[in-house]
Amino acid sequence: MSLVWLNGNFVEENDAGVSLRDTGLLHAAGVFTTMRSYRGSVYRIRKHLERLRASCEALFVPLKFKDEELIEATHELLKRNSLSEARLRLTATRGHATEDPLHGVRLEPNAFLTATSLEPYPAEFYQRGMTVVLLDEQKLNPYDVQAGHKTLNYFSRLAGLKEANRAGAGEALWFSVHNFLQCGSITNVFIVKDGVLTTPPTNEELRDPSVREATPYPRSNVLPGVTRGTIIELAQAQDLPVRIAPVDVHQLLDADEVLLTNSVMQVMPVCRIEKRPIGNDRPGEMTLRLTELYRDAVDAETSV
Repeated sequence: MSLVWLNGNFVEENDAGVSLRDTGLLHAAGVFTTMRSYRGSVYRIRKHLERLRASCEALFVPLKFKDEELIEATHELLKRNSLSEARLRLTATRGHATEDPLHGVRLEPNAFLTATSLEPYPAEFYQRGMTVVLLDEQKLNPYDVQAGHKTLNYFSRLAGLKEANRAGAGEALWFSVHNFLQCGSITNVFIVKDGVLTTPPTNEELRDPSVREATPYPRSNVLPGVTRGTIIELAQAQDLPVRIAPVDVHQLLDADEVLLTNSVMQVMPVCRIEKRPIGNDRPGEMTLRLTELYRDAVDAETSV
């Protein structure tokens, strides 16, 4: 039986539990990050913790453990579960809220970490490209306080992904109420046109005057994904043209290449949007190059 880390302790997964009054359970008041380990080392864990902590601060979710404690917990959890190539999830909730007569609401927050053997995406997806669908009936609201954060309120995203799976696709692409591309259900999205790599801006990037002036909407739902940030960093280091800019459906469908990113998926080529082929219906040159750069970066940072 596998172990999990819960509030500083390692316990059997079947014995782990939180209060039925945990606000993460009752109100989805919590955030999480999904990470991937290579050779027993979690790739860019400090970036994951930086984003998680920023979301905790923005959404009033206490995280009482320091980064070093959380990093040590991930190493020890992988070791105790004899895992090398693994998928990990760190979750923080606001916990059980009680009324304190002297101090008002008192929170007992929870933090827990799980790790399972990695189940990679089929090799065929990377060789032939993934098929995605566009969601028409659901739109993302960038004015929601949770916009741009990876919260426990994930049901609509999973419903969109299930809709894609029913259509024989691997991901669903989401647009905002302004009808601009934002993300996939579980991914960030890039397009390539005429050799330029473009991805929609996050709320942080919208603070840049040049990005803000070129964007016809004031708020974003785009998650500042760790893999997304890595791809931008790697592309810029190779002097590949990168734009942080809005993308509408016409630009998406007219793209030479489309690619998705997340920590488990890494870099995924998209070669079909529903029945419409993208490019030559096979992974493009930029996608293949970024895939290689990403794998090299992983190898360099996780080698023993």
